[in-house]
Amino acid sequence: MALKHFSTTAMGIALAMGGAAVMVQPANAAKKEAAPAGPKLSKEVRDPLAAAQTAIQAGDATTGAAKVAEANAAAKTDEEKYFVAAVMLDLSKIDKNPATQAAAIDALIASNRAPADQLPTLYLASGQTAYQAKNYAKAEQMLSKAIELKTNNSDAYALLVEAQARQNKTPQALQTLQTAIDKQRAAGTKVPSDWYGRGINMAYTAKMPQQTAALTQAWVKDYPTPSNWRDSLVTYRELNPMDADGQLDLMRLQRVAGALKGQGDYMEYVLATYLRYPGEAKAVLDEGTRAGVINLAKGGNAAELSGIVSGKVAADKASLGAAATAAKGPKGTGKTAVSTGDAYLGYGDWANAAEMYKLALTKGGVDAGLVNTRLGMALAKAGQKDAAKQAFAQVTTGPRAGLAQYWMIWMDQQA
Repeated sequence: MALKHFSTTAMGIALAMGGAAVMVQPANAAKKEAAPAGPKLSKEVRDPLAAAQTAIQAGDATTGAAKVAEANAAAKTDEEKYFVAAVMLDLSKIDKNPATQAAAIDALIASNRAPADQLPTLYLASGQTAYQAKNYAKAEQMLSKAIELKTNNSDAYALLVEAQARQNKTPQALQTLQTAIDKQRAAGTKVPSDWYGRGINMAYTAKMPQQTAALTQAWVKDYPTPSNWRDSLVTYRELNPMDADGQLDLMRLQRVAGALKGQGDYMEYVLATYLRYPGEAKAVLDEGTRAGVINLAKGGNAAELSGIVSGKVAADKASLGAAATAAKGPKGTGKTAVSTGDAYLGYGDWANAAEMYKLALTKGGVDAGLVNTRLGMALAKAGQKDAAKQAFAQVTTGPRAGLAQYWMIWMDQQA
């Protein structure tokens, strides 16, 4: 997805300046009648500038350009340079030359006579024309100045992000994007989805896992569609290598977020669970069948695995009571409690799963990050949101820390 680009029009710069440039009368005309006080221009500037305006009004770009050049060569004061630049801007409307427009805008800035309230728009326009000319360093400079002067156009940030990205300044571009996102939120405005998409693309391409995770988490907070959830979690897994258990817990979140897509996603999940958690594998196969992405009637691997797990479920489920009793006994260990909790989790028995995980933490000898992740999952599915968040908050290191953050985002989105 591309970040929202700034408009490629002339931006109405003349309108921002109060319309077309002030009409300049030739010196001899000014003597014939008492005219209101106007700009202080020498005859060498006033006469060609007046002729340029007449030509521009007649649509004669060639004469207009020649007279503007003559006036520009004679201009010495800031005021003269300002009015020459203003007429040059009018000229750019009929000669359709981006270079004329860019030169006029820059000359207005350089004149030191542009009113303060026009400067943000002028710097913004200069940055835009520089970007269009592929002068990204200048575009960055001018757009940064427009933002410094507090332009109220949020597109200035979008274009600055692009200018920095074109110079391979990914960290700076991401910081600019984050500033823009923060300003949007502070103003109570929803951040455009394509801003997130552009930032994620930049951070992912640059292999910046922390920034990618932060942006994808913000994205699914604002736009929690199944597709966005899937893209975010798959991207997270690619940049944050996890062991088999970590990948399984990520797929479990995909499942509850409705973010499993196609036969490949469902079968990867089944292959990760059918040996240890037949009940969970069967549930996933059944969901894939209902979704129309798995067809058991066709045979093949899916049908074979369905047969395997279907034959195991009854005995496996019946053994859970004895396993829980053993885990609670004096010979029970943290590992046996985790294993029993995992089995309960696979069958959707959230209360018993949570009890086993809590037991495992008291007995010790287990991976606390894994256990707290799964305890949080069980409590979240049981509707115990606060307790679940407390469990997830204990997961602070490694790739599971980010996974816990995604789980908490998902919880906040549930009724």
